[in-house]
Amino acid sequence: TSSIKFYLSDTGNCSNAEFMKTRYNDLRDLIYEDHEQVHNVDPRGVFAINQINLGEVGVYGFDYDYTLAQYSDSMQEFIYTQSTKVLVEKHNFPKDLLNVSFLPDFCIRGLHYDIQRSLLMKVDICNVIQLGTVYRGMEMVPDEEVMWLFNGTRHIPKHIIEQSYVSTGESLRQLMDIFSMPEMMLLANVVEYFRHRNIVYDPRILFESVQDSVRSVHVSGLLYDEVASNIDKYLDKGSLTPLINFLLAGGKKLFLITNSGYHFVNCGLRHLIGPDWKDVFDVVIVQAKKPRFFHKGSRPFKCVTPDNSSSNLVVSWERVNEFKKGEVYCEGCIDELMQLSKWVGNEVLYFGDQIYADLSDPTYSYGWRTGAVIPELEEEISVMNSRVFGHSVIWLQTLERLLERMQIYRDAESQQLVREWLNERNELKTKVKEIFNPRFGSVFRSHLSSSYFAGRLCRMADLYTSSVNNLTQYYPNHFFFPTRGTLPHEHVVSLAYQHDGYDHAIEKALSDKRPNNLK
Repeated sequence: TSSIKFYLSDTGNCSNAEFMKTRYNDLRDLIYEDHEQVHNVDPRGVFAINQINLGEVGVYGFDYDYTLAQYSDSMQEFIYTQSTKVLVEKHNFPKDLLNVSFLPDFCIRGLHYDIQRSLLMKVDICNVIQLGTVYRGMEMVPDEEVMWLFNGTRHIPKHIIEQSYVSTGESLRQLMDIFSMPEMMLLANVVEYFRHRNIVYDPRILFESVQDSVRSVHVSGLLYDEVASNIDKYLDKGSLTPLINFLLAGGKKLFLITNSGYHFVNCGLRHLIGPDWKDVFDVVIVQAKKPRFFHKGSRPFKCVTPDNSSSNLVVSWERVNEFKKGEVYCEGCIDELMQLSKWVGNEVLYFGDQIYADLSDPTYSYGWRTGAVIPELEEEISVMNSRVFGHSVIWLQTLERLLERMQIYRDAESQQLVREWLNERNELKTKVKEIFNPRFGSVFRSHLSSSYFAGRLCRMADLYTSSVNNLTQYYPNHFFFPTRGTLPHEHVVSLAYQHDGYDHAIEKALSDKRPNNLK
């Protein structure tokens, strides 16, 4: 209460506008001078969307790329550089594109790309385009032009948004996984190059050519050769050993399902775990062809054996009737996996970085528990823990509540203050966004709303974390409980509004000034 009294100025015998200014100044001083961060979030924490008891989980499954193998940032630049070369050599794009740089902080994961309009943009959980995050090439599209381009509405129809996360989307694609980052950068740079030189281009051919170029880097062997030749540059040696020992000591079964080929996986896991990595897993599945692997149907597994005299694999066509430790399998499907392993859906916890390809079908169709690996989460939480973010976001929400309450004053001077505060609110929203990324903001937020990425994440995953290694911070039988979500009428329990004096100050101020017939 001492801080409340200190910050509550005398508001007797003043006009409405003077009263509003006094309350504004008192609250701003309270936040920027007196408020300290009470609680920091652990950047290496595991966060629950649904409650899950690890004591009931007997089987842990993993994707490989960006799940078990968390590559260094230089991987993105390599993919971008090689994709640009393919774009020039295979698709005859201008050679000058080879001189256009990769910007590692240009974009964020989960953006949508409007194919016909050549626009990168961020969409929120309600299918609404966030103004200030629409880019044509490297240039932000003004809000007025965005409204004109989309016929006066920022809302994307349901049938279009639902097609955006499948490869058949005709007009819109969501770029969800981390391997999409070089693709987004290349799209932006090519569009920017053509625009500045007034080169007429077909937007669909541009998009499909960029997609094919990025895909070629993955399927041609370029990526494998680069990682194999510079393994220490991309992966931390032995970094998975603590996790593996932790899970095995807890009596857990482990399996691997990846679309990558055996030699690529073998090279990486020998470095991350050791030469006997295959003995760690109860089941190893490569070239799984996800998401098809998770679709209902019957597709048998094939046993694969490395050919010691070459880089090829010997594929057995004999039907696999049981899984054996140390063996490697390809193709197959989830039905066969569950039948052969005798695992029950809710005892399986599967981690992957691709929300649609890895987590959607196992969650909805088979009852697996799922965990999303989001490497950028660690950096985002570090930003959230910063003093500048804490002050900015708390003042933004305080200002919004001040605006909401002070609308009862209708005289011209008071209404002018309201307009000024609304302008300040817009500036604060931009500031809070740009703290994360100057163009697109947070991966998880679109101002007050969740981003479309976060919305899909919360529908498909039970847990999310920045790295699978973070599991070692918890007991094997740890019980995760999700934070209680707050609806608009539940703000009394929301942490967002908890700081000393705010509600008491506003309630008292309004009570002092409000006419008797409104009390």
